[in-house]
Formats: sequence, C-alpha cells, structure tokens
Amino acid sequence: MMTPFQVTVHPLPTINHVSLTAYERLTSSSTPKNALVFIGGLTSGPHTTPLDFLTTDAVLGNGTWSIWELRMRSSFSGFGYSSLKNDAEDLAVLVSYLRKQGKEKVVFMGCSTGCQDILEYAKTKDTPAVDGYILTSPVSDREAAFLFMKPESLSKSVSVAKNLIDAGKAEEAMPREDLPFIFTTPITAYRWYSLAAVGGDDDFFSSDLPGLHLQKIFGSVNKPILILPAGEDEMVPPTVDRDALLKRWIAACLPGIVREDLSGFVPGADHVISSDDAQRFVAARVGEFLRDLLL
Repeated sequence: MMTPFQVTVHPLPTINHVSLTAYERLTSSSTPKNALVFIGGLTSGPHTTPLDFLTTDAVLGNGTWSIWELRMRSSFSGFGYSSLKNDAEDLAVLVSYLRKQGKEKVVFMGCSTGCQDILEYAKTKDTPAVDGYILTSPVSDREAAFLFMKPESLSKSVSVAKNLIDAGKAEEAMPREDLPFIFTTPITAYRWYSLAAVGGDDDFFSSDLPGLHLQKIFGSVNKPILILPAGEDEMVPPTVDRDALLKRWIAACLPGIVREDLSGFVPGADHVISSDDAQRFVAARVGEFLRDLLL
C-alpha cells in the first residue's frame, strides 16, 4: 500500500497546445544534481506506481538523485489516443527543462510500455541527450494480447484497425467488441494496430522479430543501459523462451553498452514488481547502476 509523500510540481512548456507537468519527489533537504525519470506503462501516470523502494539513500545516493515523473499526453487513459512518438516529444521537453535546471545526469527508468518509450526516445533524432537507460519488465504487447484474446479474434481486430487506417480513419476509436476486455477506455485504430500488429510502432520486444529489426531498435542506444525483465512476468506467454529473448536483446545493442553484470531477470518478480524481495533486488541493481554513472 502506498503511503503519503510530498512532491514539487513543475509546470513545463506547452507542446502542441497541451500543458505538461512534471513531479519531483525529494528525499532530502538538499537540491539533487541528478534526475531519475520514471516512465510507467499503459494506463499509468504520475504517482500510480509505488516507488518507495527507490527512495532509499542506497539508491538515490544521499540526496544525489531525485525521482521525477511526467504527466504526458499518454498518461492514464490518454494512451489510447497517443503514440510513442508523442511520448518521445514530451520526454524531450522534460529533459530540456531538467538541463536548464542544472541537472548534471538524467537517467530514464521505464516499466512495461515505459521501456518502449525509452527506446523510441533513443532512436528519435535531435532529442536532448540523457545519460543512461533502465528497462524493467519489458514485454511484447502483441504477444501479451494472446493471453486475453483468441487468435482468430486478435487477427480480426488487427484487420479492423488496418481497414480503418487505410480508410483515413486512423484516429477513430476501435469498436469495443474488437478489443480485449482489459481495456476499458477508447483506443484509436492507429494505437491498437501499433500495439497488436506485427511490426507495429509499439512492437519492440516480440520474440519473433528478426535480428535486423532488433538491431534497429536497440542499436540506437548509445548510453549505458540496464535491462531487468521480471522473472515471473505474467504478461509473457509461456511459449516464449525468455532466456533466449534477453540474449537477443543484449546482442542487438552496441558493444559495451549493456551493463551485463547487473542486467538479468528479477527473481520471482511479477509484471509490476510487487513483492518486497523483487523490489529490493531492483533497488540494489539500480543503485549500483546510478552510482557507477557518477564515477
């Protein structure tokens, strides 16, 4: 259960007529020189993911780092009418703001779709540079969809989305009957196709992606990256060879970019890393990763 905590609210410059807001969680009276930006998954937004396990001195270096969250256009139910491209644009606004605030190091930490956001940001040209990336619970939305829809229903829904897109109705909401029951808010044809179609814009972590495709995704990362899949992630179908997939992700990165000594499966972790043991494991790896960036 989450306990009350205080944040500092930072209004950011408007982008495409939308006001963005960042929230800084401080753990000391000092002004941290560095920022750890947490990016959640679909349907989440600032303060919806418990982050108490990251607020220790062992992780944040006695006030050396503070935790930031961004209310993006895709936050909460907004994901259904947004895109990874929008997220990268929104994050760029935040990074520019952080640099103007004098932050020396900026690190992105993504969970679930937040990991797609990180890789989208890395491969987007002219985004302000960050200093490191942390992926937790990266999963394929396309493969996860098979856990909630029969293959024939999923195939039909992708076709419905494609037909709407081809008819110039990419921003039209998908019919409710063609979406999995877990989605309770509207989703555009574009976003559903992006999530569920082979090679869709959100299709970064599927186990059947060709090696060259993975290289285009992961090869854009030019700063240290830590990869921490959940060891018991319920959003990964049992047919996926998780060990082989992680090795493929690492191999797709530039040499020396992945912190292989710290990367690996989080023992016993579910998708949202809810257990105390899993959280302690992640905190230890993240703390060491952040400390090493300051050396």
